[in-house]
Amino acid sequence: MSAGSARRLERWLTFEVGGSAWALPISDVLEVTEPAPIGRVPTLPREVGGVMHYHGDALPIVARTALFDVEAEALPEPEHVVVLADRSGDAPELGLPVDRVLGLVDAESPDGREPGLVAGHLPIEGRVTGVLDTRRLVARAAETISGSGRTGFHNPEHGGET
Repeated sequence: MSAGSARRLERWLTFEVGGSAWALPISDVLEVTEPAPIGRVPTLPREVGGVMHYHGDALPIVARTALFDVEAEALPEPEHVVVLADRSGDAPELGLPVDRVLGLVDAESPDGREPGLVAGHLPIEGRVTGVLDTRRLVARAAETISGSGRTGFHNPEHGGET
């Protein structure tokens, strides 16, 4: 690879959902926390999500089954919640329950952009890891919530609320 075509390493938070490895850019992660009780939202089916108390605020949580192609029966209790930040990087936007966090890795960004939640794939520690597009993930969560009859969830793709 020539010096002009070298890609720089980026830091990724890796985690598992349903036995699959996933990665998010660490720049989009505000915090990794332990799961707390999920409060019910009257207009949102419990299997879709709810809200979690997070530093005095209600953090939207969307179920893993609503965002990933996994069956509820195949999922262990989540060990962690990945709190995704908004564009300014300082306000919580979405809590993503994950089976477990694997760790931080430095890897090159994947080539190209795939449609959907997965921006590409990387070989990380001997596993094919799906790199998630954070904005698309948050947009899908917003669509999932609004499609379930709830309004008022911030959707950055549309510049406002859904």
